[in-house]
Amino acid sequence: MNMANRDLELNGARDLTLEDKPYLDVLSDVLRMIRLYASSYYCAEFSSPWGIDEPQAECGTFHVVIRGSAWLMTEELTSPVFLSTGDIIAFPTGSPHQISEQPGSQLMSGGEVLEKIRSNSSPFSDGQSVVTLLCGYFQYQTDISLPLLRDMPSMLHIKTEEEPELAWLNHLIKTLAYESRSLQPGNAVVVDRLTEVLVIQLLRWHMRHQRNTPGYFQALGDDKLSRALILIHQEPSKAWTVESLGRAVSMSRTSFANRFQSIVGMTPLAYLSQWRMHIAYGLLVEGELSMLSIAEQVGYKSEASFGKAFKKIVGISPGKVAKGETQPES
Repeated sequence: MNMANRDLELNGARDLTLEDKPYLDVLSDVLRMIRLYASSYYCAEFSSPWGIDEPQAECGTFHVVIRGSAWLMTEELTSPVFLSTGDIIAFPTGSPHQISEQPGSQLMSGGEVLEKIRSNSSPFSDGQSVVTLLCGYFQYQTDISLPLLRDMPSMLHIKTEEEPELAWLNHLIKTLAYESRSLQPGNAVVVDRLTEVLVIQLLRWHMRHQRNTPGYFQALGDDKLSRALILIHQEPSKAWTVESLGRAVSMSRTSFANRFQSIVGMTPLAYLSQWRMHIAYGLLVEGELSMLSIAEQVGYKSEASFGKAFKKIVGISPGKVAKGETQPES
């Protein structure tokens, strides 16, 4: 049973079906499990000339051009990319990049820019501002790899003003920019939540544009595979087989296995095992249930079989995780 289903049962709701979209949406389920956290570093106006050099980061980073324009350069690009008002550029894997007024502009490290802004000094000249940037980060609190994280793109570029369906996103961005510079009570929490919404919208946009590219994001938009993922997330303790999952989504065993492997990049049962261990890891950290109870919630009849499977996937025994240890055993 996953976290969302357990919460439902505590409130008296049972027997979830595929119609229970809020709780059976796979992307939401994964984002809850990896404990997505996002916030903004700053929303600042820069005067000419300006340029920022961002090194490889341990978290995802993003920039939003609130006003004005900028140029972007990365190691993967062969030429600079022009960014205009409303553009969002994100680096889910923290890839290094440079964002500046003009290609070839003198650059200041992102850390130094942030330090100057936090000390209420201008990182660049004090002349007339030419651009307003909203910059932030997002991270995932997880010790187990998932296909979603594996298939994160190195860069996302969204031009909100050129896509009518994203018009409302401009309102979110403007509100986020306002709150980032606000001194109202509670604004820090508002900024965090709005930034998380922004990041989720980036992932949604990416999912819509990856329907023909093999990977987890394509699977989320695939009618058959998304239903199979929903079933796994809904009932992780069930003794699923490739045949029973295929039958549940109206596919033969062979067709389902081949389709799942080719798009998700792993077998259905490997995904099931990985998802079970994610759930178990969270329950172990919470420390409210016995080892046997956790084992049963993720489909194992004994602590021994659960412990063996857990260590194989996570690299550390469940007992050590329960004690607060997180480093894989050598």
